[in-house]
Amino acid sequence: MPDVQECNDSISALNDQWDNIKLLSEINCPIQSKSVLPNMTKIQAGFIDLQQELIDTLVAEKLKKMEQKITSKTQVAIDILIRNLFERTADIGFLATDDDIRRFVDNSERTDSDRNLILSRMRDYVAKYSVYEDIIVLDSNYCVLANLDEHNKILGKRITGPNLIKTMEGNVPFVEYFKNSKLQYGNKNSHIFSSRICREGTSQAIGLICLCFRFENEMTQIFEKLTNDYDGSVITIIDDTNTVIASSDINHVPVDTVIEPVESNVNGIVYYRGSAYISKTIPTLGYQNYFGLGWKGHIMLPLSLAFHDNRNLKNIDSAVTLGLMHQADSFSTELNAIINKTQTINGSLKRIVYNGQIIAKDDHIDEEYSRLKPILRAIGRIGTNTSSLFQSSVANLFSTVVSTSLVDTSFLASLCVDIMDRNLYERANDCRWWALDSTIRRILSKEEISSDHQKTLTDILIYINNLYTVYSNLFVFDKTGTIIAVSNPNQSGDLGKQLVNPYINEILSNANPEKYFVSPFEQTDLYTNRYTYIYGASIIDFNNQNRTVGGIGIVFDSDCQFKHILQESLNPDNDTFAVFTDRKKQIISSTNDAYQVGSILNLPDQLFTVPNGETRSEILVYENSYYSIGCACSSSYREYKKSDGYHNDVIAFVLEKMADYSEITVTENTDKEIEQSDFSFSAASDLKKLATFVINGQVYGIEQTYVIEALEASKTISMPGTNAVIRGAVEFNDQYYAVVDALALFDKDIPSLNSLHLLMLQLTDDEMIAIQVEKLVSVLEINIADIQPVEISSAITGIICLTDGSDRTILEMDPQIILEKLIENQVSENLAAALPLLDATETI
Repeated sequence: MPDVQECNDSISALNDQWDNIKLLSEINCPIQSKSVLPNMTKIQAGFIDLQQELIDTLVAEKLKKMEQKITSKTQVAIDILIRNLFERTADIGFLATDDDIRRFVDNSERTDSDRNLILSRMRDYVAKYSVYEDIIVLDSNYCVLANLDEHNKILGKRITGPNLIKTMEGNVPFVEYFKNSKLQYGNKNSHIFSSRICREGTSQAIGLICLCFRFENEMTQIFEKLTNDYDGSVITIIDDTNTVIASSDINHVPVDTVIEPVESNVNGIVYYRGSAYISKTIPTLGYQNYFGLGWKGHIMLPLSLAFHDNRNLKNIDSAVTLGLMHQADSFSTELNAIINKTQTINGSLKRIVYNGQIIAKDDHIDEEYSRLKPILRAIGRIGTNTSSLFQSSVANLFSTVVSTSLVDTSFLASLCVDIMDRNLYERANDCRWWALDSTIRRILSKEEISSDHQKTLTDILIYINNLYTVYSNLFVFDKTGTIIAVSNPNQSGDLGKQLVNPYINEILSNANPEKYFVSPFEQTDLYTNRYTYIYGASIIDFNNQNRTVGGIGIVFDSDCQFKHILQESLNPDNDTFAVFTDRKKQIISSTNDAYQVGSILNLPDQLFTVPNGETRSEILVYENSYYSIGCACSSSYREYKKSDGYHNDVIAFVLEKMADYSEITVTENTDKEIEQSDFSFSAASDLKKLATFVINGQVYGIEQTYVIEALEASKTISMPGTNAVIRGAVEFNDQYYAVVDALALFDKDIPSLNSLHLLMLQLTDDEMIAIQVEKLVSVLEINIADIQPVEISSAITGIICLTDGSDRTILEMDPQIILEKLIENQVSENLAAALPLLDATETI
């Protein structure tokens, strides 16, 4: 982690400076160092503790960012593959019961013409799906009757093996295996789904059908999307023996390599080819209770590249960044703790310099003070350098936290639309497959369709719907657009309904079996007046390829399926929700019930212009909260939306809540800009030393002789009898003194101060109090002639205006007037009640 190492080195260098300053102070200023050194040592100890905390937190956040990235990639690689394979389990069940294929196998007198017809039929199926390399039909003696791949010369061969025997003799819907198979040519593993073909109306096996999945082609597409950030990682799919069966970089990690698995909850370091890698092995989450063959996703990220930082927060509005930093406790308790401790250390450093300047009022050590001045300046520089270093490191940490969220939300949004495109690709193919069913075509080709025919159609639709569970209903309509069969009994009221929708008219006027049609995303009574897509295809006359006799419509269960896609993609550890919309901001689905389907997602217009296939992420104030928002627009999957003429942009949004929104008032810190160099005077001038500080954003000054020491405001003791003026007590030199809110003393409407320091003021020989201040500025020497008198009934006796053209001022405060105000009638009773409590506290 180069930037963490750089931070650690810089902190170590500051530690060395601390030691040098302490040594110089002890040698050159033995008297004053007695008061300065203990505080320096204490601050240095706190500084060292914070150093370790900062480094640990930086490391933890960078590990978290890296881990989220590689875990997400690996989980996606295996789960998208499993989703795809799940669809194949339905396909094999459908084709195994295809009437034409069944009759072809059962025909002992089949001819070459019969084979050509069945090959043509299988080509029609595969034309809809580019996911299959081959479809192979075998008889009960394991002899190949037909296969699509012309390069695979297996026709007429008897091919047997344990998986084919298991399929033929078993009683399972399908057998899936991945191995070197005689069914396919070439020395490679084939991914095959096989199922029995049974004689119609019986369970007697008369043959087998095998679907050969384009495994390598599918993995190439998956890896291409997951490795386009070029981070050096290698993603692989491994089998149950930890052998690589697919690799995103076959030159580096070839197929058949046996790798060392690392549990998903461990950040493991493995060594491969002489280099160290961070590695994870992730099991699939499964889909619809399907878990495939026990494969896992595996990733190796070179340790040398794992923590290269490419974050860029420049495009985030500075006001949003500042506001989010102020709310750091909401989204990063570690970050917030470091911010608070950094402020505490900076305040302590300021008090060291401030108190060192105050000590100089004793004349007998003025000579030593002249030697102390450069040491105090050096301490001040250490304070500045420390502040800058920690601000930079905290900004680095903040950047890591925020950029992790931005990368995560955009990645998850991209994942959502990719899964959606893949899912709807299957829907576009399903409707065309089922429109090819010869029984359906024969029935629709008849002039009259009887009730028995309608029952046959219903049985087919129910069988298909049981295989493909993502639909709420399947329906068949005739050439007039009238529904004649449905798969869902709850939709039986649709029977006899004549459809006049534009997409229905397009289906009925089409005679091309390659085309499919999709309804707009709209409310429909075919889905109980909910919003969904309906995919449809034309049913062509069995005897006349140019005549359309009806169509099939498949009602996608969008409520369930879209929400499931979004929910599965979210990070459960974060406060996130996800939404699908169209370009017009209409909500298609949401995991947040407050965002109803069909309503408008009120996000900035520019987010809805994200180009196809691209992502965008921003930090925005939305719904009175700071959100990291990632969005991605759908592109295509294989031929779907790419070469099939269908266009329908869907945008996925993932919104991660970072913190509640609160108004941040940014004020100029003019106090830190006021330095001794802002004032000019000659040796002959009458000078006054003012100890300056900030209360409620204004710089005030009190003559140095009254100021004893600056203390931490956290030392204030809360006790009974306090009020708006008397805020509590503080221990100083074994005595307890009242802590006073000076502004509240003169204006009861002033809100309570967020004080970080206390100034001990010696008002008289017998009276000492502490006043609350927000910030310490410096001890300044000022020409008395430059102090303009102010004659008003308040503690302000003079005003100093800087001559640099700015409107900065210092208001001189008279401690004697503070004392007089304290003993006036309106507060004397409160003070009188408080002081005995302070005395009592002292004796405890």
